[in-house]
Order: sequence, then C-alpha cells, then structure tokens
Amino acid sequence: MARSGTTLGTVIRWDEDRHGAVIEASELPGDCWADASVVEHSTTGAGTLRAGQVVEVDWTEPGDNGRPFRAVRVVPREDLQATVGG
Repeated sequence: MARSGTTLGTVIRWDEDRHGAVIEASELPGDCWADASVVEHSTTGAGTLRAGQVVEVDWTEPGDNGRPFRAVRVVPREDLQATVGG
C-alpha cells in the first residue's frame, strides 16, 4: 500500500531540463521529486523553486524521476528559512 503525507522540506536543486525540483525532508528516508506543475504560485514565480528554499510538501510513493517519493503539492514557505544541517 502506498504511503502519503505532508511535511516541510528544503529544495536541494531546481532541474530546468526536467522542469522540477529535488526536495529533501527529514521525515522522508529519501529524496522527493516535485514537478513544476504541482508548485503553487509564490513570489518566486509560477512553478519555480530555488535551492535552499523551505517548502511544505504533500507527498506520495512511489516516486518519480528516480526518486523514492513524489510531490503532489508544493507550497513555498517564505515565512521559514532553512538551517544548516536541518
């Protein structure tokens, strides 16, 4: 049975070629792929994220693009900042 949930994560990198991002979250035992189409609009522009940005992620498994988890909704959290090592 597939698992799903919501957690906070940090964008590791934005992949312009694949139009998506790799997100790391402490509650997930692997990376999460977020397609640009699931990113909610923000001050950073429609569907784009930047490395180091904190996001709220609704995720599910199996993943996509070689990642164990896949985002079904991503909300940039401009009110939170990433911290080193966490």
